Amino acid sequence: MITAETLRSKAIDSFGLTEAGAALLALDVLIASRDLKLDQDIEPVFLQSEWESTLVEAAASLEGKGTAADVQAICAKFPVWRMVYQLERAQQPEALMTEGRSHKRVAYDPVDLGSAFHGGCLYYSVQTLVSTQIGGQQEAESVDVVVVRSDRRILNVVESHDARGRRSNIFRLTDGTLLQKQPTASFYATWSWDSIQKYLRKDYPQKTLAELAQRVYQHLYARVWLPDEDDYWVLAFAAITSYVQAVFDAVPLILLNGVGGTGKSDLGAAITEVSCNGVMIGKVSPANMIRLMDEARGLVVIDDLESIGVRSGANAREQFSEMVQMLKVSYKKASAKKVITNEKRKTEMMNYFGVKIVSNTSGVDAILGTRMIQISTQNLPKAELTQFLERRELSPEELGELRNDLHCWAFDHVADVNHVYQSVVGQSTEREQEIAAPLRVMAELAQLPQAAMAINRALAKQQEKKVKYATAEDALLHVVQHLVEQGAKVISIIEVALRLRQAMNIKPTKKTNYVWMKPEWVSRKLREHGWVQGDAGRKNLFGFQMRLVEVSAAKRIELHAFTRESRLVDAFCVGCASCPFKHYGCEILPYRVKKEGL
Repeated sequence: MITAETLRSKAIDSFGLTEAGAALLALDVLIASRDLKLDQDIEPVFLQSEWESTLVEAAASLEGKGTAADVQAICAKFPVWRMVYQLERAQQPEALMTEGRSHKRVAYDPVDLGSAFHGGCLYYSVQTLVSTQIGGQQEAESVDVVVVRSDRRILNVVESHDARGRRSNIFRLTDGTLLQKQPTASFYATWSWDSIQKYLRKDYPQKTLAELAQRVYQHLYARVWLPDEDDYWVLAFAAITSYVQAVFDAVPLILLNGVGGTGKSDLGAAITEVSCNGVMIGKVSPANMIRLMDEARGLVVIDDLESIGVRSGANAREQFSEMVQMLKVSYKKASAKKVITNEKRKTEMMNYFGVKIVSNTSGVDAILGTRMIQISTQNLPKAELTQFLERRELSPEELGELRNDLHCWAFDHVADVNHVYQSVVGQSTEREQEIAAPLRVMAELAQLPQAAMAINRALAKQQEKKVKYATAEDALLHVVQHLVEQGAKVISIIEVALRLRQAMNIKPTKKTNYVWMKPEWVSRKLREHGWVQGDAGRKNLFGFQMRLVEVSAAKRIELHAFTRESRLVDAFCVGCASCPFKHYGCEILPYRVKKEGL
């Protein structure tokens, strides 16, 4: 039982010496509104079902007993007393109190709000400015962090006290949630207080994920040219995932890989503009990078990983190595935490979990590469410059509105996200399925067929991108083996040639007109290695004479693909607008464009 006397003893600790007197008066008003005595259980005052009427009656009892400002100052104490009561109640042991003291020992299992999906809800910490005025004069201002919960509740943070009344450094939300550490608002917060207020009142336009995803895609599409347009959807859904990443057990790590000057930094900046608490980290020390990853609690872009690793000194190299190791485990919630000693020589739990975009010219080490979805950047071809300049990016005002809308959508649909996620991921422990699952979930919820197909195509191409070939001949053998394993009995030389250029990630130009890019070289090498056993004629494809060859039966038996159904020889030609080979010098493209247009 919690009595009024119990709460009165908390006045100074909860309100401070200056405000304690007014706070005690406010408590007496609340008690009087329910005709209670000091030694009675005070629960009837703070019942959720009666709280609104309690506030009305208590405020009415103050009418005519002071200035409007005085009354307002007293009324402002009412909800704080309710928080003090709720915290006190949360700390009450279930065992009956006997003479002296009774202790209850339970597991210490605090929640980290940096990656919290707790009780079916998402949480978002936000910094607010609280001003107190009396008689029209400003008395005090303070910064207060409150927590928004996805059931449209605002929660305060309260610190517990030990048996002697001293601060315990144990923090709870006013719903009783035990916290790992005192929450702070992210320096990179993207949800505006005005939008939060509208969310709490349910006073905002509820937009569909399809509409929001298309806006994200539009902005990325206009900022940087990418050779594979499917990758825009990968990045768009990665950005959207950051708003609900706490729901997932694992999230995407994405590598932007390309030579200098191909737009990796611009693309990273564009992604932060459409993400939850997006932050872009440049040339900082590994130690500062680690702290920023913890503080962001959203999507992190690490721009030019190599520049961080080239700093001199054994300590810097050791820190860089540690940071890379943390990147390797940061995709998974269960492994993305570590206790470190901060500059004040105090231990601190750091949380690295979240969607990350890493740009690097030379790629990453093999282990980290297996945990990443790789996206290639290239220089904008002159032939596409005019069309690219016609693309429109979102204005700063539109970006702010988009981020607020995405936050509201995320909090409104957290249950839907979790339901689809559980159905998609099941009990799978495959790493590539884990990091791809959030993208598939968001694509399914968006209900955009073109986006879902783009995600599937992009993820299917990841294995090709992750393989590094010593020679073009090695790449050729890998490509043809993959086609045969898919059931190919007859293949076209032009398809193999295009897939080879894609595997090597090189398009034909005057400077890169290598011999292995020629269909004649492809045909000769396939015969040398025993992959074909004869010609299968030609097929007219939009006017292009496509040469066909029959796959060796011995090779099909070797790969256990002998009994599989044959795939269509022209299945790779899906249409020039969405073709993954259109930037690799496709010889069919001018014929099809002439007949169909883009």
